[in-house]
Amino acid sequence: MLKNVLFSVLLVPFFLHAAVDDSLLYPPISDARFCESALEFKKSFEFFKKENELNFNEPQAIKASIDIAKNCTGSFERFSKIFLLLKKSGVALSKAYEVSLEYSSFDEERAKNFFVLFQKLFLENYLNLDFTTAYKISHSLSKDYKGDPVKLRDDFVKVVKFCSSEKDLLLDKKTCTELALNITKYTELFPKGAYDDFYSIIKFAQGHKRLGLNIKDTLSLAVRLISKGPKASTNFKKMISYSLDGDLLKLSEFQAFQLSLIISDLSFDPKKTPDIKPIEIKSSKQ
Repeated sequence: MLKNVLFSVLLVPFFLHAAVDDSLLYPPISDARFCESALEFKKSFEFFKKENELNFNEPQAIKASIDIAKNCTGSFERFSKIFLLLKKSGVALSKAYEVSLEYSSFDEERAKNFFVLFQKLFLENYLNLDFTTAYKISHSLSKDYKGDPVKLRDDFVKVVKFCSSEKDLLLDKKTCTELALNITKYTELFPKGAYDDFYSIIKFAQGHKRLGLNIKDTLSLAVRLISKGPKASTNFKKMISYSLDGDLLKLSEFQAFQLSLIISDLSFDPKKTPDIKPIEIKSSKQ
């Protein structure tokens, strides 16, 4: 009798612990198709109950929480981060809710693109943009962008930082915005993003005394070469060296520059399809 009582007492803490630890009851499933919908609903509902300014009644809070939970694991975090960001910016709460709900359905990196870019473009006064322009740019570089959002975000932020930095170009914010948008049009042509090539072109042009390019012409050159992909800047530099430093071609600086542009334009053939290596399926038989 005493043994049974002791055994029961010893088991109570174990079962109490097991009941608290969800991982024992609901083992994690890594397949992204399967969603933590109950958790997303719970977080969302509790958020709406506390967010007094939205003034949702219970049925409205339930519906909104279902709408977020539809967007699978992580949807509440995406929703809440963007909602609070837009609320802080002063946008109407109805618009903040609408946009945030839309971004809760996107993957993590696209939602992060909007969060990072809008924060820099508007809240941090990174480029001194008005709300409408900052929102439009952030939205287009997040929702509508079809490539790798991480590379695009990285390129945009780095180009703007370099362009506006006192120790680098120190250009006005409007020029830096336009430059970053023009460069990121071609981010997807570059396996690791376009910034390194952009930086290399600027430094090459600035350091080559015989070219004598002003900053406006240097930026135009950078955009043109970036638009032709990752081999264009290398081909341009090789042709400048061949045209000006060799003995075979007798060209002026202007002629060498024009020839180098022509050859660098041939660095990209849009008619060809990307070289994608087939996946090898190895036999299980040894």
